[in-house]
Amino acid sequence: MKRRNFLNSFALSMIGLSNYAAIKLPFKNFNKKIKITLTPWSLIRSGYGGNDPLNIDLLEFPKVAKSLGFNFIDHEMFHYPPNLKPKYIWKMNTVMKKENVQSAVMLTGGRGDIGNKDKSKRKKAISIYKYWIDIASDLNCKAMRNVCGEFITISHKEKLKYAVEGVQELGEYAKLKGIDLLIENHNGYSSDPEWMIQLMEGVELKNIGILGDFTNWTLERNPDTFYPDPYKGFEIMAPYIKAISAKSESFNKSGEENNIDFKKMFEILEKAPNFIYAGVEFFGNEISRNVGSSKTRKLIEKYI
Repeated sequence: MKRRNFLNSFALSMIGLSNYAAIKLPFKNFNKKIKITLTPWSLIRSGYGGNDPLNIDLLEFPKVAKSLGFNFIDHEMFHYPPNLKPKYIWKMNTVMKKENVQSAVMLTGGRGDIGNKDKSKRKKAISIYKYWIDIASDLNCKAMRNVCGEFITISHKEKLKYAVEGVQELGEYAKLKGIDLLIENHNGYSSDPEWMIQLMEGVELKNIGILGDFTNWTLERNPDTFYPDPYKGFEIMAPYIKAISAKSESFNKSGEENNIDFKKMFEILEKAPNFIYAGVEFFGNEISRNVGSSKTRKLIEKYI
């Protein structure tokens, strides 16, 4: 019996089952629904073929993730080789099956804006990401992350219009493949939670949602202007959050993250009815990436 289950059973035996309804167990809504995933950026911070200190081949990633205690992994489009061949996808699926690791989210972005005002550029971006939806499907991912609204070149309202059109089209294609399309707060307009809610409500597809990032709250550059309260931002976006990027950089002696209150974040996420995937994204440099990733996983486990 797991320690937590044992302690809960012991507590019940001491106070009597008649009082069970009065017990307020922390984070009761999560149960076993949440899947903790490891994002490859935690370990591999260069694009395909780049010179990275850990020198982890992408096909080794599932094995390394499993050794760190992860049963689910995310995928990052930039880590895959150009001119991707079906054989490479087959190899990745074979490795994942061998290690008993499952896919969660395919992370995409940076190769065109699906909310571009220029229709031809928007269509080109959508075409690129449709291809990655196909790849995500082949890897048995449940969702694909994309970004829009990061670069402020037109007004808030006008950008929303084109973003709704782009997300709608890409979302409908993702639906055909059984994939959720998740838009991340990734700076610019997308770091305005009210804008994100308007985007979700404008699209109105059940397979559309938000991937909430703990730290991406830069509204404008030069000088940097941030959304003032990331916890409030998560609370606003909660109805549409299906996955998160649990960013971490450094930890105190108690294992808590120094910059983000994980307990407070997960209390808010109890109000996110569709939240499933908690992605570990360690980006610190003061401790090893393996240790940082494991510390982040343990911190999430503490609060779910």
